[in-house]
Amino acid sequence: MTQTLSLPGKLALGVSALFGLLYLSFGLAWLGAPSIIAGALGASLLQSTGLATQLGDSAAFFLCSGLFMLYGVFRRHPSYLMAGALLIGLVAPARIVAWQVHGAALTMDAIVVEIITFLVVFSAARAVSAR
Repeated sequence: MTQTLSLPGKLALGVSALFGLLYLSFGLAWLGAPSIIAGALGASLLQSTGLATQLGDSAAFFLCSGLFMLYGVFRRHPSYLMAGALLIGLVAPARIVAWQVHGAALTMDAIVVEIITFLVVFSAARAVSAR
């Protein structure tokens, strides 16, 4: 017999689904409206082969993150939740390295969202694996 999730676990799963939809929409936007999503994320579009790489990599990153989260939520599969959490969560330290080593802007608002996403989806993964 499987146990039901606690209220915090259910909340973490619900918010994880919302994050999954958000990142899935970002991935679709990279394919359908790249100038809009680039502007929303504070990026500028590259040219030629750089643009192809930027759109392909960015779309794949966000689509995978969102799909992993959504699949993990709806199938109650902690490994998929963790994959989505780690994809987004590892962006925060990479941004800090970019700032410290390469002179990029310190984007604390994005870092905070990435850390919150990681913590919520990680919590959902733990809740699902504990049941």
